[in-house]
Amino acid sequence: MSPAPAHSPVLQARLAISLAWVAGYTNIIAVLVCGHVASHVTGHASQLGQAAAGGDWSLALFVGAILAAFFLGAVLSACATEIARWRGVRSVYVAPAALELALLGVFAQLVRLHDPTEIESGAMLWWMTIVASIAMGLQNATITRISGGVVRTTHLTGVLTDLGLESVRRAMERLAFRTGKSERDPETQAQSEESARWRLLLLASIFGAFVFGSACGVLAFNAFAHWSMLPPMALLGWVIAVDIRRPIATNLTVASSERTTRM
Repeated sequence: MSPAPAHSPVLQARLAISLAWVAGYTNIIAVLVCGHVASHVTGHASQLGQAAAGGDWSLALFVGAILAAFFLGAVLSACATEIARWRGVRSVYVAPAALELALLGVFAQLVRLHDPTEIESGAMLWWMTIVASIAMGLQNATITRISGGVVRTTHLTGVLTDLGLESVRRAMERLAFRTGKSERDPETQAQSEESARWRLLLLASIFGAFVFGSACGVLAFNAFAHWSMLPPMALLGWVIAVDIRRPIATNLTVASSERTTRM
């Protein structure tokens, strides 16, 4: 049995916006420290093709490792979620989120050891980018499962695509209703517009949170480079604490058992 989605659109939105901020922040720190993003799989895939075509096998191996790390993060998320479900943990989100927090802790320690005046190289570059990419893959897979495939937080390609599609769809539906070409009654139309408005607001908020997280990451790195990863870790820790009190995604097996016991 799969975990239930977030209990309400509000909880889902809060989670998505918080994680988008964490992703934007972590991504820009990876750029500032390593010269490479941690979550841009599309760009890395293109870079892999370019490196392979040009015979730059060292770069191809490095970029391939980043792609594999993101994939590994998604696998770890699925494993943590399934293990939590099998063990009867009420909130299936806590385990993958705690694992992401641990990975960000490792990345933070590596950032603390980094010379902020230089771009990392050598073995440390590999460690830092791989750890950050695993964390981003894990986060993206977790929010994807919780939202039923509706939300992504570590990249904005799909967000902007959905934002464009939803904007046009909403505008055309409203035009059809006002010109009498829609078969919907006023109540159904109002409900549809409210749903579309909420969806557009969520997508725009995710985009804004990612950009805002990136800006915060730059400011923090300039102010206290060695400890610049503390803010996203603190936010993720707060999300986990809140989720323990009120699960964002409930284990349906446990929830069903509790309902049966109450009956």
